[in-house]
Amino acid sequence: MIFLGSNAQIPLSELAEKTSASVQEIGESIQRLSMLGYPLNLRSDSVERLPIHTINRQELETSLRSQKIGLRIEWKLHVRSTQEEMKKLRQEAPDGTVLLAETQDSGKGRLARRWFSPLGGIWMSLLLKPSLSKSHQILPLALGAAVTRAIRATTGLSTCLKWPNDVIVRSRKVAGILSEATCEGDRLASIIVGVGVNANVRRATLPRELVRIATSLSHELGKDVNRNLLTLRTLEEMDKAYLVFEAGQGIELLNDVREVCSTIGREVEITTTEARYTGEAQEIGGNGQLIVRLRNGEMAQFYAGDVVHLRQESDLS
Repeated sequence: MIFLGSNAQIPLSELAEKTSASVQEIGESIQRLSMLGYPLNLRSDSVERLPIHTINRQELETSLRSQKIGLRIEWKLHVRSTQEEMKKLRQEAPDGTVLLAETQDSGKGRLARRWFSPLGGIWMSLLLKPSLSKSHQILPLALGAAVTRAIRATTGLSTCLKWPNDVIVRSRKVAGILSEATCEGDRLASIIVGVGVNANVRRATLPRELVRIATSLSHELGKDVNRNLLTLRTLEEMDKAYLVFEAGQGIELLNDVREVCSTIGREVEITTTEARYTGEAQEIGGNGQLIVRLRNGEMAQFYAGDVVHLRQESDLS
């Protein structure tokens, strides 16, 4: 990994002069960066900057074995949102472009929820331009299954996929997927897929409302993971899934999803924009929909919604 910077004591007045900001504004910015995990010690008249390790883009590019995803990799120290940054590149960037950021302060998950993205995680967006305008709903699920397999292979943790887009370990969320499709008329033009992995995120930095439902790989392992290695394996696994999708082999993708999905067979509660439903998840359909036998005996299909598992999950569920 890249070793960024060295110990430095910087006067706040110097930063204010260089940025045309007030000392108070500089102090507030430093506090926000500290909340994102940057090792900055704010003093009365200066800030101490400690070195950080970042993902090494050059090492990724040299080691990556994929046919589409990751052939172009962009890296940034901080962005508001990798999804929004990728949208700026959507027209000119080739299929499979990846944008990585060390931190983001306006990352988002499903339903426009904020995704907390501090230092130590893996925050990235992929630009995909499928060659055929076919149903693409199964693709985000398949990429979620790919992330699940990558984490398993790299860490040995028994991760699983909770429909539709959460990767969990011991019932807590450790990664998530968000996809946003763009169409031109009836044609699918592109899909931007956001991937967030709580790799070496310190639980102490998590907002209070997330501590109960989220965790990190480093917390579960009791040690840091190699983020370069995990990023590499994640890109390669997603590349395999994308190639299968492009080949039109939807059944194979479905089988891959079913193999790691913990929602099938569970008693679930699903909340949609219309209502809340309870039943047993029976199957994942050909378009990625969750098929549920409701408590009144009816079969229902859900293409989106928030899912809660009502039974206790085992580590392998």
